[in-house]
Amino acid sequence: MRYYLRENTLFVRGSYRSISTGVGGGIGAVSTLLNHTVRPDWDGEEPLRELALVTSREGLSADFFGLLTTVKMQNLCILQYDFLTVFISAGIGPGECGTINIIACSSQGMADAALSEAVMTATEAKSDALRGCSQPFSGSPSDAVIVASEGEVVHQYAGAMTEVGRR
Repeated sequence: MRYYLRENTLFVRGSYRSISTGVGGGIGAVSTLLNHTVRPDWDGEEPLRELALVTSREGLSADFFGLLTTVKMQNLCILQYDFLTVFISAGIGPGECGTINIIACSSQGMADAALSEAVMTATEAKSDALRGCSQPFSGSPSDAVIVASEGEVVHQYAGAMTEVGRR
């Protein structure tokens, strides 16, 4: 895995088996994960086309999963623990309910069921964190999660009590 920021976009590159609840989401093999900042006045039309233009301008192929947000990427939080790296962009503030996007990447392979379960685990962790901040909500309608892994399958499950889930 390698990642970089270019202007308003986080690019995460690798050879992934991945699941996404974001734009054009699903489960499949992709080489790029991205979290792209749009202007607050963006009309929301054709989100998949928006992300395709971003990857095309970067000279990348169309095999990607992507997320959209109004959160500036300089506010991106990157956490790494052992084989797991998590990228979080959150637009949360007093009286404000913005997008929370999570991209979790494992350098150890995960079965499809583990990828699916990891989406639930990440969402549960986000909800727990928001409750700890006295927020009256556990997310917003536009929150999205991508979970990706590389390599031979090591993990069959990714619930909160598993090695992956604890991280």
